[in-house]
Amino acid sequence: MTVDTIGEVEKELTDATQRAWSLVQTTDGRLFTVRPNTSSWSAAECLSHLSISTEMFLPVLRNALDDARKRGLIAKKREPKMDVIGRVLRWFLVPPIHQRVKTSAPFVPRSVRAKAEAFGEFATLQSKLAELLATARDVDLSRVKVISPFDKRIRYNLYSAFRIIVAHQRRHLWQAEQAVAALRR
Repeated sequence: MTVDTIGEVEKELTDATQRAWSLVQTTDGRLFTVRPNTSSWSAAECLSHLSISTEMFLPVLRNALDDARKRGLIAKKREPKMDVIGRVLRWFLVPPIHQRVKTSAPFVPRSVRAKAEAFGEFATLQSKLAELLATARDVDLSRVKVISPFDKRIRYNLYSAFRIIVAHQRRHLWQAEQAVAALRR
């Protein structure tokens, strides 16, 4: 039986959007924008960080897909596989958090947005990611390498990039849920 790995990523993107929507729907506007403590982000900041990250990733993914098509890196019948770096990063990102890491300046949310605005931006970018992923089925995602927008020293394959993105989303949605739960206590 063949597993549709692209379909799994599509489902994870949809699940992340639904999870964010649920958080927005069940959280008072003030609780959504308040930090539970000085060293943690608010739920709004978590969503904003995910939006910033997606904005940084989209051109990297688009360029890699375009380059792969130009180079004739067409998908084989086998499903794409993550590379070692991708598997390690994905493991590191999946909640619960194994270790906290300080986010580099370009990825830190600069302002707190109202929950409807934060969700709207997140959902729009999720749609763009899903559209891009849908066009990636013809490319051999295992053979295409990208440079991480988070750290230029790190490279992984394009399939790993998509899996890292959804793991990163789960991490920060979990963090957003934890922030709201802490404020409700």
